[in-house]
Amino acid sequence: MQAVDTTFSKILQIEGNQEHYHVPKYQREYSWGKLQWEKLIQDIYENEPGHYMGSIICVSDLEYVPGNEHIFEVIDGQQRLTTLSLLLMAIYTKYSLLAEDIDLDDLDEQAAYQNQKFSIQKKLIKKIKPESGKLNQIDGFRENGKMCFLRVQPSSQNHNLDDYKFILHEIGILKDHQRQKYCRLRAIYKCYKYFLSQIPDNREALDELIDKINRLVFIHISVTSQANAFTLFETLNNRGLPLSAIDIIKNKMLSEMEKQKNINVDESYDKWQMLLNYLPDYQNQERFLRQFYNAFKVDPRIRIERFPRATSSSLIAIYENLIKKEAKFIFDELLEKTEYYNRLIEPEDQDENVLTKELIDLKRVNAAPANLLLLYLIAQESQNIFEGKNFLVKVTQLLNKYYVRRNITDFPNTRDLDAINIDLVERCHYQLKSGNKLSYDFIEHHLLTGKGKPADINLFRNNLTDNLFLNNAGMARYILAKIDSISHNREYKPDLWTRNEKGLLVWTVEHVFPQGENIPKEWIDMIANGDRAEAEKIQEECVHCLGNLTLSGYNSKLSNAAFTKKQSLYENRKFLGHKINIGYKNGLALNNLEFEVNGQRISLATIPIWTKDMIMARNKRMVELIIDLYRFNNE
Repeated sequence: MQAVDTTFSKILQIEGNQEHYHVPKYQREYSWGKLQWEKLIQDIYENEPGHYMGSIICVSDLEYVPGNEHIFEVIDGQQRLTTLSLLLMAIYTKYSLLAEDIDLDDLDEQAAYQNQKFSIQKKLIKKIKPESGKLNQIDGFRENGKMCFLRVQPSSQNHNLDDYKFILHEIGILKDHQRQKYCRLRAIYKCYKYFLSQIPDNREALDELIDKINRLVFIHISVTSQANAFTLFETLNNRGLPLSAIDIIKNKMLSEMEKQKNINVDESYDKWQMLLNYLPDYQNQERFLRQFYNAFKVDPRIRIERFPRATSSSLIAIYENLIKKEAKFIFDELLEKTEYYNRLIEPEDQDENVLTKELIDLKRVNAAPANLLLLYLIAQESQNIFEGKNFLVKVTQLLNKYYVRRNITDFPNTRDLDAINIDLVERCHYQLKSGNKLSYDFIEHHLLTGKGKPADINLFRNNLTDNLFLNNAGMARYILAKIDSISHNREYKPDLWTRNEKGLLVWTVEHVFPQGENIPKEWIDMIANGDRAEAEKIQEECVHCLGNLTLSGYNSKLSNAAFTKKQSLYENRKFLGHKINIGYKNGLALNNLEFEVNGQRISLATIPIWTKDMIMARNKRMVELIIDLYRFNNE
């Protein structure tokens, strides 16, 4: 076994570039989604160069001959390697668009541009003239008389490899690779498009991003057999987690309190357990430590001058400095603030009131960055510094509206959200320091016009109108539930957020026109007059838009069934003595929502057929409802 620390640039080195990382066919398909993509790009931007990315476990070919292509079989690390390669493809695309901005008279600029673009390409693929007896044909493929080797080759499961090659074709690196059906609906292509929407357009920022990617650190572990690789993989995963940031900070804190204040470690440990009770999992613990510092560094006792912002990589260094300054003060502050923070991360467990209701909604929107500002404000609640009634309720409603807009438009960028909230806290601090109270208008003005100015209403409308479920399944579900909640009546008010004994949501997103690749014949006949190609075209264009979606507690029973069956499906409840409708006639307000087609007002529950015109008309109606609900006062 060989284990070495190395960088991403050395893993995919371009000098010689004879080492390639191929995921075996039997490995599972690519499974990362938006949460992981978002976390990856955030980690790259937030942390200093040299950010640690974990280990890569691979099998090295025993028969490898120096000078030949060296294929590593990836046992652990395929998600990270594949995702980083897709990020490189997005950067390559942005670089290609910059060609016309290059000064043709500046030879140095031209050379630097071409070298950077070529280096990205060489991290993605190697093309060489075939030499008999030297190349393993199984590991490469021919194109235009050359042998091509993907530097990172994903699993072939669920068309992963085909989709990956198609993107290389689309960006001009491969010349001949056809797009497979439904490519744009699968994870590989969605990942590429996500990064394309997130990375900058200017060359200087792209160069900085490439540098950070190249300097990401991995532990590269290679063994000589599959058996050894899987044994190692199991050992690493079963040995338990290393000390987390909060463990290290706790140990330092308790030790320093005993030294500085002669406080009994056992007593401090018991209090620390109270802190952990308010922070039920590691993700919340780590986020709390970051947001605590970022929210309260306006206090000189908490601020560390060389750390303007807490990130995952700077967390331990910040708290080591704070503990050295005054461990007991920081310990007490953390204990106090965790109780406030618990109100934000577990609002369902709080007393039922208007603010709790809004905090639950904010949590459903996945607006965790907003907890930084709310933590600061809630900590001031007893100081009589808020102007007007229901200040916190109104601010939370504003944040809910803001983060629905942000999450659907992906603007402002995720990596900017901490800075936006820190700026708001600092503005609030100076407002209070000047002897003024905090008003809702003050918060609204600075949120909507400052660093965090949201995307305009037209971009919001466009993203809602597009295949929202494809681009953001979580927000699509939230929007469906929201539309139902503003439309239902007192007699029929289901809890669309209820969970089963496994913790899974009971009500899930149901596609009226099925999303599967094998479109049933009855659907082809109804939606495209028997034309399969036209049905597939309609499916790709609008199957994931709001107009084709509803919520159901019986999704598996609806599935690919014919429209009339989906609409009128029922279950026989013997103990009630009658049938109950579990299809679109179940009384759900979302299914009874009226929309207009050819001058006729219809709904999903009443219409006898389902067509593209109906999907688009219902989509338009739903989008306009949401636009009105999430419009800011100045729009």
